[in-house]
Amino acid sequence: MPDSTVKDRVFRDPVHGLIELRGPDRAIADLLDTRAMQRLRRIKQMGFAWLVYPGAEHSRFGHALGAFHIATRVVNQLKLEPEVARHVKIAALLHDVGHGPFSHAWEHVFGGVPGTWGPTAGLGGTGIADHERWGARIVMEDAELHDALDRLEPGLPEVLKGFWAKTYRPHFARKLVSSQLDVDRLDYLLRDGHYSGAGYATYDLDWIIHALQIDRVHSETDDPSDLVIDYRRGMYAVEQYLFARSYMYAQVYHHKTVRAAEWMFIKTLERFAQLARQEAEPPGLELAARMARGNEISVPEYLRLHDITLMDALDEWAGHGAGPGAADPVLRDLASRLVERRLFKTFDLGDDVRVAERIGPAALEVAEKRFGSAARWYVHVDAARQVGYRGGDDEELHVIDHPRYGAVTLSRLLDDMPLGQPMAAVRLVCARELVDDLRPVVESALGRPRGRR
Repeated sequence: MPDSTVKDRVFRDPVHGLIELRGPDRAIADLLDTRAMQRLRRIKQMGFAWLVYPGAEHSRFGHALGAFHIATRVVNQLKLEPEVARHVKIAALLHDVGHGPFSHAWEHVFGGVPGTWGPTAGLGGTGIADHERWGARIVMEDAELHDALDRLEPGLPEVLKGFWAKTYRPHFARKLVSSQLDVDRLDYLLRDGHYSGAGYATYDLDWIIHALQIDRVHSETDDPSDLVIDYRRGMYAVEQYLFARSYMYAQVYHHKTVRAAEWMFIKTLERFAQLARQEAEPPGLELAARMARGNEISVPEYLRLHDITLMDALDEWAGHGAGPGAADPVLRDLASRLVERRLFKTFDLGDDVRVAERIGPAALEVAEKRFGSAARWYVHVDAARQVGYRGGDDEELHVIDHPRYGAVTLSRLLDDMPLGQPMAAVRLVCARELVDDLRPVVESALGRPRGRR
């Protein structure tokens, strides 16, 4: 019987209104007070997008609540068994707990470091992102979160590991948390659109939830039921969602200045990691130095890493702290440019990724004339492709009652849509000093006059 002295937890959310944890869900709210979850308040949801969109300061903590809220609506709509419903909601709440500082940019440098042994055995397969491996480690090894989960349900940490390892059954429950149409994406599109001010990120969430079903689509497996969407009921809402996602990648996530800032951050960390492997790194980020040298770090240590620790280190390396800054001139310069928002500039090279093969060596040669042996830290060809909508078997969404195909996968239908082919945005990213010298190189590579954007 619920303890009547324990108050419900209610959050006022700008995207979903009231997010409530009451009744059977009230105990789940205790997870929010763990150090592992509170850390997500110090990791921005949209990386460096706030340098372009001033409102995009929201955190992964708010997104976790939003994913939980949508998961609650979905499991109620599908009338899932109470145990499976609880697992889906908790997995949605914790799905980002393993993210590092600045999320995917951090993984570009420090992804795949040692530390996925022991309790995360079986997580080394294709498609398992680094933050998912860390998420599995955290639920298993962080004593506070592990104990809080175990109080909710004995053995729950091991159960949740199955969501990251893609072994949880029924597998349609995994798809609700990670697939082409999951509660993660359903929340972050609306949330990122709201905070960035990008009005084209809206779609009909209510109707998508209404159209989701569980149906038998596998005839010869031990897990025949799968997540499906009724075409006649929900396909227009799904198409709206897919277009919204495409627009957000084109206009926000892959905005030229956002990508420039991300690459400056990546170059800065890569330089730091290079120095760390030479035992010559500056102070300020000792844990990352150990990771760069291939040393193991523990879960409690990993949880000390978040956006604030990284920004403090960048300030220190740039010379904005108490000391003189990093002794290495390249690291000090890159950090200074980033924290002072003297961002790299970009040339738009169109959508042909083969342009990179033509322009890369020539651009590096130009950079060498100004920066010498440090040239590679100041120029980069960015062939950022929008995230494809085709998933593997574990992420595929099935569509039923299609007037032409009957039962079909969403990937098949995407071939008939304008965004069926993932779009690319090839850009040359460079230090400001290189712009004038690189313009003739860009024009030559493109075969026609082309100014910078």
